[in-house]
Amino acid sequence: MLKKTGKALVFLAAAGLAVVAFNGLTFQQRVNNRPLPSLCKKGVFHMHSDFSDGLGTVAEICRAASAQNLDFVILTDHGRPNRESSAATSWRDGTLLIGASEFSLHAGHMAAAGYRVRDYEFPPEAQEAIREVENDGGVTFISHPLDGRIPWTDWQARGFTGIEIISLYQMAKKNILYGLTLFPLQYLLSPDYALTAFISYPKKELEIWDRFNREGKYFAIYALDSHAKLALSDKVQFRFPSYGATFKILRVYVQVDRELDRDAATAAATVIAALRRGSFFNAVESLAAANGFEFHYLENDGRRVDMGGEAERTGGELVLRLPFPFAVDVRVLKDGSLFRLIEDRLGQEVRIGVSEPGVYRCEVFLHSGRLKRLPWILANPIFVARPAPTPPPVPVPTPRTVLNPAGPYFQVEKNDRSRGEAAAATGEDGRPFTRLRFELRRESPALVDYWVSLARRQELDFSPYRGFVFEARGSRAMRFWLQFRTGAGKEESAFQHSFRVDEEWRPLFIPFDRFHRLYGAGSASDRTRVNSFFILIDNGNSFDGARGELELRPIGLY
Repeated sequence: MLKKTGKALVFLAAAGLAVVAFNGLTFQQRVNNRPLPSLCKKGVFHMHSDFSDGLGTVAEICRAASAQNLDFVILTDHGRPNRESSAATSWRDGTLLIGASEFSLHAGHMAAAGYRVRDYEFPPEAQEAIREVENDGGVTFISHPLDGRIPWTDWQARGFTGIEIISLYQMAKKNILYGLTLFPLQYLLSPDYALTAFISYPKKELEIWDRFNREGKYFAIYALDSHAKLALSDKVQFRFPSYGATFKILRVYVQVDRELDRDAATAAATVIAALRRGSFFNAVESLAAANGFEFHYLENDGRRVDMGGEAERTGGELVLRLPFPFAVDVRVLKDGSLFRLIEDRLGQEVRIGVSEPGVYRCEVFLHSGRLKRLPWILANPIFVARPAPTPPPVPVPTPRTVLNPAGPYFQVEKNDRSRGEAAAATGEDGRPFTRLRFELRRESPALVDYWVSLARRQELDFSPYRGFVFEARGSRAMRFWLQFRTGAGKEESAFQHSFRVDEEWRPLFIPFDRFHRLYGAGSASDRTRVNSFFILIDNGNSFDGARGELELRPIGLY
């Protein structure tokens, strides 16, 4: 009996290896030799170098990109922001390297590009970070939103540019069983097939995306999250898979409105502007190049509306150009539901009449082959006759109580080398305010913490209130923390949220339920035993040597 079982297992293993070998040896990219239109630029998104946790240099990344004739690479090293990565924008080996960052936020990770590097850190709160990048004309994409270890958690955030619908690194982690068993042999036989086989149809990510587009405008992007690293431990790491190997799998096709300038910063701004308006589509490039694909809308008067755009009225046509020498299937979706299914089309243009308002997008699949269920092309939506979303204004709440009506209220707390001075004053309008002058100084290379704070240590009950409300301005644009602590001794917990000041007075309010817990086991909802609160600037939001002034009008609770 045991011999028969053993033979059966050997037979099954041999059969499995035969299937693996067959799949790898017979896999070939479909041929599409159409030239890329001059204003369509092909690149890759979400890359890590040795500026953070990648193993390669930007020179290695650009050489690999140039070898595959990529027009651009978007570098997203970790940081808030990563200053080296942000400053890396340049032309290298004929490829445009766009310096950007992947922010680590309380809600998860978010890739951002096109922002202005400040002399303070971007905030760790998702909505605050999105707003800052948005104000700079940049783009923000939620990274690997459903990752098992670092998922996105703040689905109340709005105004980001889009979502990573496919993240190759996330899918590789998700399919770990395949990675530990069949993948090594598959990779030896066909690296392209082995890496592509990690990808599955991103049903949940697409549902999230469609849900957001029912109320706003959000775009989808395919991301590599390449590190050129396989880490077996902190000390044992291999350069695998290479940047070049992953570049063959997923691509982003961006439709720019002008040729890329030889000035790298200008060229990067052109690509980022196209991403911002949603004028791009994505492709699983290992299946086939998507050169020649188009998706747009023609109004009755002939006006063309490209991906990401808004058509004024119904009655026009969706146009799909599918000039491929192989058959494809197309799913056209309206508001996330199937609108039209087009099967087995070969080298034809498709026109679909539109009679109802909605959000229209499309997915293109290979008609045949083992990987025909993957969304080979994912195009961004066209918004037809849909009223532009206008979020209602959020009024600044009226304080129900004022904590520091007048006179000295706070004391200054700081590390030894930093400087801080607080004073109560009255403005020209007769309104009292508190002024903090500060200079941050690190104690030594070994002591990384430094801070200056306005502190109020007093037993308080915040439970009848919803949050803080106040006005503030600074000698320049800066970020500060508002922090409160509850409990005492071993039961103490601290909660914190950042706020930005500019040179003009600005009303601010922060609900308690948006505060992030720094330490302790308590909840921000348990505010009956507040023992202190602080307004502070430190190494978490500023830098050694920073100096300036902060002015606060009375802080209230609403």
